Parts: sequence; structure tokens; C-alpha cells
Amino acid sequence: MMRLVIPMPAAVPSLFLAFSLFAVVAFAAEPARFGSAITARKSVPVAKLAKAPARFQGRTVRIEGTVAEVCQGRGCWVRVRDEKGVMFLAKSLDESVLLPKDCAGQAIVVQGVVTPLKPAPHEHEEGVEGHACPTPEYVVATQGIELRAAGKR
Repeated sequence: MMRLVIPMPAAVPSLFLAFSLFAVVAFAAEPARFGSAITARKSVPVAKLAKAPARFQGRTVRIEGTVAEVCQGRGCWVRVRDEKGVMFLAKSLDESVLLPKDCAGQAIVVQGVVTPLKPAPHEHEEGVEGHACPTPEYVVATQGIELRAAGKR
């Protein structure tokens, strides 16, 4: 039996290592996705939305920030905080987009429709004692969410 030996250029192992590291970094940067795909390209600043939500009523928006707080009942709402501390609530009105209860501090991108929220009684059980759902005048009715580790957008 004859063995065929093909000489390998010295750069091949280095290229293989570089490609492997790239693949690890690229896949590690993939966000966790919930609900529909986010298709809106341009974000509306959280502060601008919080200042005049009625101006955006009925529009599909994309907001970005950090998870300040998440519903501890079902994971149906999240407070998105911008870099200056301004917050806006995103809520899955039909509870079809639920987030992990331990996602506070993670970077978040939310897409949804700015919707007036009428106060309503709870339609789900409370997850922890003392849990209360906020009742703002407007929310981003969640369609899709992407979560990344803190500091990555």
C-alpha cells in the first residue's frame, strides 16, 4: 500500500486557526431571538419615543437599549433603558413573545407597534409574590426581540 503525502504550505494551519476563531466569535455573537424577525433597520431613540409616544401611535418602531426590568410573572413585558436612563415599556399584548426572567442587564432590540394601553385586570398568574405589571399609557406591542450579552449590540 502506497501513501501519498501532499506537502502543506506553512500558512494553512494559521489560516485554519484564524477561521476557527472567527467562527467561534461569529456564532457567540448571535443574539437570542424571540417572536418575529426584526426587519426595521433604523431605531427610534427611546428618549424620543418616551417624550411623545402619541406621535408614534400605530407605527412599527425599533428601539434599542438595555433590559432594565422584565416581567417576573410570565416574561411578557420588558423595560428598555437607553444610555441616559430613559425607559420605555415593550409588552407582548397576547403573550406570544415571552422573555427569560433573568435577562436584566442584557442588550436588547425590540420591534413592535406603538399602542395605547388601556388598564386591564391581570390575565395571567403572578410568578412571584409582590409582582405587579406596570400600566403606562403607551407601549411597544412586541412583535420581535433580540437579546445579547451586556455590552454587545
